[in-house]
Amino acid sequence: MASEQQPFHIGRYRVTGQLGAGGMGVVYLATDERLHRRVAIKRLVSNPTSSNAHLRIRQEALLLAQLNHSNIVQIYDVVEEQDDVALVMEYVDGCSLGQWQRERNPSLQQKLQLLRQISNGLARAHSIGIIHRDLKADNILIDDNNTAKITDFGIAKNWRENSDLTREQHIAGSWGAMSPEQALGKPLDNRCDLFALGVLAYELLCGQNPFGEHDSPFITVDRIINSPHPPAAKLNPELPPALCQLLDRLLAKQPDRRPVNATAVAAELDAILMELDDRSTDTVSRTVTITAEGYHRSQRRRGKRRKLLTGAILAGGAALLVAVAAALLPAAESSAAGKYIAIVAPNAKSLTTAEARLLGNNALSAIKQGLSNRDGLLLVPYSESEQLSGQPLRKQAQALNADLLLHPSLSCDPGRCEASLELIDTRNLAVIASRGTMLDPEESLESRARILQQLNYLLPQYLPRDRESRLNISAQDYQRYLDLFERRDDYANMAATLSALEELQQRTPNFPPYYELYGDLVIDQRFNTRSEKTIDRLERFLNLAPEAIAEHPAVLISKLRLAIYRAEESRAKALLAQLKIVLPDQASYYHLLAVYHQERGEYPQALAAIDQALAQRESFNYVLQRALSLTTGGDMEAAKPLLQRAIALSDSNIDAISLLAANELDRGFPEETIRLLNSADVEQLGPMDTYNLCLAHYIEKHFDRAGQCFAGVAERAPLDADPLLYQAEIARAQQRPELAQDFAQQALELTRERTDWEGLLMQARAYAELGQPSHAIENLMKIRRRAPDDLYVNYARAQIYVTTGDLLSAKAHVRKTLEQGVSPIWFDTTPFAPVCSRADFADLRDDYPALCAERQKSSAIAQK
Repeated sequence: MASEQQPFHIGRYRVTGQLGAGGMGVVYLATDERLHRRVAIKRLVSNPTSSNAHLRIRQEALLLAQLNHSNIVQIYDVVEEQDDVALVMEYVDGCSLGQWQRERNPSLQQKLQLLRQISNGLARAHSIGIIHRDLKADNILIDDNNTAKITDFGIAKNWRENSDLTREQHIAGSWGAMSPEQALGKPLDNRCDLFALGVLAYELLCGQNPFGEHDSPFITVDRIINSPHPPAAKLNPELPPALCQLLDRLLAKQPDRRPVNATAVAAELDAILMELDDRSTDTVSRTVTITAEGYHRSQRRRGKRRKLLTGAILAGGAALLVAVAAALLPAAESSAAGKYIAIVAPNAKSLTTAEARLLGNNALSAIKQGLSNRDGLLLVPYSESEQLSGQPLRKQAQALNADLLLHPSLSCDPGRCEASLELIDTRNLAVIASRGTMLDPEESLESRARILQQLNYLLPQYLPRDRESRLNISAQDYQRYLDLFERRDDYANMAATLSALEELQQRTPNFPPYYELYGDLVIDQRFNTRSEKTIDRLERFLNLAPEAIAEHPAVLISKLRLAIYRAEESRAKALLAQLKIVLPDQASYYHLLAVYHQERGEYPQALAAIDQALAQRESFNYVLQRALSLTTGGDMEAAKPLLQRAIALSDSNIDAISLLAANELDRGFPEETIRLLNSADVEQLGPMDTYNLCLAHYIEKHFDRAGQCFAGVAERAPLDADPLLYQAEIARAQQRPELAQDFAQQALELTRERTDWEGLLMQARAYAELGQPSHAIENLMKIRRRAPDDLYVNYARAQIYVTTGDLLSAKAHVRKTLEQGVSPIWFDTTPFAPVCSRADFADLRDDYPALCAERQKSSAIAQK
């Protein structure tokens, strides 16, 4: 409840009451007089010991403002008045998590649902590199709909990092909730928040802090660092064993013994909730035997219990282009003489332990090798199976369009696991054969061999092409590869992963999966950072591939991706010729051929190639590729039903959702783009999705929101000039020419050394913004034969010409862009103001009546 006080203003916000106060400042209830909504404002205390505290807190808040997640309190604004900084935040009409628990009698399911929400909020923040560092019940708010919202993300530590308290204790955070590494002053990553989540979950589920309630914070910290926590089942015997095991791992002293990330925690909580829903109600009342404080005071030391792998099924793995770890494949006569077989991907929510995921990745790799290396079988790319994970088997069979399905599963007891393999005929979904074998989690290579042997028994009529193939890798190196594969989505530590793969390559260069994983990681890193150095690194890595595996698909495809990126036409054609011989599935070859033409801007050829792939197998990935070719060729209307069809086959298909969102943006429906991307799982959104979300806000003239969004993109991709150029446009639209010039200069410095067509095009945009038309036009001349003739390039050319004053050339490219399918709404922006006002464009406005319609409508309203 807000306390009563005389109203006053902080910026445009009318303060009407005080919600709370603490060491960092005061929290007020206020009204946003422009948007007519209630907000909470945290006015931070000034920090005289830190000269740049204002800058740090502002940058942190701008980054946090992009999170926009239902389980994170949204930051709307930063108000700076003299020496004070105030954060304007979403007002949550509710209470703290601690108060919620005290005032209610929640069920176990309700508690787990809140913990799952908190995990999802953490996962979103961690995905853009933000860690909380002070996660506790007071920083979790619960609204009237029982929605959990995390607040105070990262602000407390940054704001007070130079305070006397922090210098004296060398740490920042709350006693009793910090991780051991935080208490010891070590470098932190997302796993420190997972420890704090464990403390919070333990308190919620057991009613006590796992490290007791001692008056001395130093004793509490000593327990955090050195003492095991009491088993949760001792404080709450009603808890399921799987939940107790999860708490044990969250509270592990060593970060690498905790779950990989918050997404994995949310998945385990989902699995536990499903198990609770399925089991009958237990009416037996069990007795609590200890308190946490009593446990620690007794100073009894208990050995760690061995973690059990319970009920896990085979882990998924990355969307791999081809089967990995196969022996060299000889030439295949034709893809027509074979049956398509697909692997049924597991439901990720079933995975409960890191050990199970590693063993599952091991088995999955073996299955791919065993299925890709058999006469008469054509393996459907696992990337397609993975997108259907968790969906009904009948729907998966329909979407994969395969003749056979291989359904793997894994169940574990202490010390050993049993893998079972079922072969399913998709015509009637009947199991036509099955095999099982025991696996030892400690023996990775032996487990792989056992899986391959069971495939021989399961598929006796489909003989391996090379019965003498061997991996030529030590058990230690193979286990290291599996660990790196498991961490392939950890973008924050990508450089370390690449270095580790390079070390493995030096020891065992004949292992094909290295080359595929390395290629995937480098292409992703280049896409996210725009760093050309990563591409040079990939070439060096591929050049070290031994002759013995030089024609393996994993190596050839990585080389093809490199050649396509570098526009090396003759090299790409030679690699495609090799792949046509090596790949047993010709549909995969035509898909690669379509990608090659697509990247060269040869859209009719790309369509012809993907149609040949579709003629052999109707894959929703091929449908998606066809939609992409139609889109970039300007026929977005024809692409839309294809994308809707792909989404219908797999409603979590983020690639289809992303492309549809981009199409709607180009077609002039930015609000639909915002809806589509906000409806997707935030963990799946990639950099281009965020970029399109920024553009949608820009087109909608949400300039503050768009500016914050592009600032976040620029921070995550510091070598990408595009977000800086759009920030320059936004600054110009806001009548801030000096800021616009500053952003343009930054973009120019970033691209000054680039010689590829995309870099030169961004240089030209920067030169135009800086008022240097001769340099801008010179760059356009350099790329006239190299850049694709698509809507992105023509739109940029039109923008450059109109900015430099060459209105005749600008009109030609505006017309061309409109002909290629871009909505007229894209020209209702500040750079294109002459299009709507100058007589030079009158004939263009006559040909496209929708051009400048929004600007004319706004002008008419203003005149009234």
